[in-house]
Amino acid sequence: MRRLVIAGASSGAGKTTVAVGLMAALTQRGLKVQGFKTGPDYIDPGFHTAATGRISRNLDTWMLPPDAVREVFLRGACGADIAIIEGVMGLYDGIGSGSGPGSTAYLAKLLCAPVVLVLDVRGMAASAAAVVLGFREFDPELGLAGVILTCAGSARHAALVKEAIEAKTGVPVLGYLVRDPGLELPARHLGLVPAEETVALQERIGKLAAAVAKGVDLEAVLRVAAAPPVPRPQKTLFPEVPAPPQVRLAVARDAAFSFYYPENLELLAAAGAELAFFSPLRDEALPPGSAGLYLGGGFPEVFAGELAANTALQEEIRRAVAAGMPMVAECGGLLYLCAAVIYRGATYPLVGVLPGRVVLTERLQRLGYVEAEALAPSPLLDRGEKVRGHVFHYSRIDWGKALPPAYRLVNWRGETQVDGAVYQNLVASYLHPHFLSRPAMARRFVASCAAFRASCRQVAPNFAWREGREP
Repeated sequence: MRRLVIAGASSGAGKTTVAVGLMAALTQRGLKVQGFKTGPDYIDPGFHTAATGRISRNLDTWMLPPDAVREVFLRGACGADIAIIEGVMGLYDGIGSGSGPGSTAYLAKLLCAPVVLVLDVRGMAASAAAVVLGFREFDPELGLAGVILTCAGSARHAALVKEAIEAKTGVPVLGYLVRDPGLELPARHLGLVPAEETVALQERIGKLAAAVAKGVDLEAVLRVAAAPPVPRPQKTLFPEVPAPPQVRLAVARDAAFSFYYPENLELLAAAGAELAFFSPLRDEALPPGSAGLYLGGGFPEVFAGELAANTALQEEIRRAVAAGMPMVAECGGLLYLCAAVIYRGATYPLVGVLPGRVVLTERLQRLGYVEAEALAPSPLLDRGEKVRGHVFHYSRIDWGKALPPAYRLVNWRGETQVDGAVYQNLVASYLHPHFLSRPAMARRFVASCAAFRASCRQVAPNFAWREGREP
């Protein structure tokens, strides 16, 4: 398996531009390319998927143990000709000031993957060689296989920088991209605008592919991507034989709700859930036969007007909550279940099974890895059980009245904060948990859905969500 880590000298160096451009250019050459993203990012993988036609996956060395990371990589890369792994922040940036778990460098070493450094060379010539030399010497055990220059002023500028880097460091420069605003992807408060919302997405990806094919030596990229086999995990977390479908689980997925780890969904399916995708923007009812509901993260605030107008689905969800249907809501899902969201000065009424009013803020409220301890039993965890995940949001909730909190969150500094709410048989919070950090939670969720369905059969044979008709 040829594989390559596309790392940045810093955030904003052009990692996503280079990674997506490489994925698209190699795919256009007929190769099967598998994209990966370092760390807890839902948006960049959407562009990888659009460029390659294969579902991109996250490789997170803080939320998951090493064997689980290798398992995700090997499962995802199966059948591909080359894996392109986009890094996070700068190459050595991890938790706090360290370069251990969470950093791109740590992941590259875990997967024995060659690293290509993306370097923004605006205003630099020979100084670029000093930067590359520093990155090479910072950790000599890391395989720095090449450099790709971004924001070059011209081909002549790129040639000067290439000459200096190769003469002083011996690290090959594989190519360059000139400074071109037309290659930039649109952004907003959580990073890039998701692929699902990007106007003329394939046209943009085509421009990136053309720029990379013109400025980067793709044959050299393929040569440096050669690597030894990835060590196989001693213990795998996915069952060898998945459970047969037992229950139908409604999963919200559209432009407003698109933040899911593929492994979370696959673990649920392996535990016996038949995943039934639906759109809270368009569908007026849950999928017929649903015995549970999974509301992932996303941008419900951007689509708040459309979500508020779909009152039929809101009423359906309120009835499902009252009946005790198991539900899990993460970040954007939490916002949707609250009474209202206030966005850009307008107030939009939403489901209202939780009393909170959500206010979108201009300042980031929370960002980072956390370990979550369950403070109350829920469809995912029993009291006291723990799972790893991350939080990232620009909103706050004025709860109005107290509900039992879902989790105690502890960040890497040891700082604690309670988060979310447990109500009826639903758990909702800002937490984005990775189920592979505690696979039993997928089995618990499916078992909770099965118990709900069984109880409905006993007390209400014509229950709407089992039979798909009005009770």
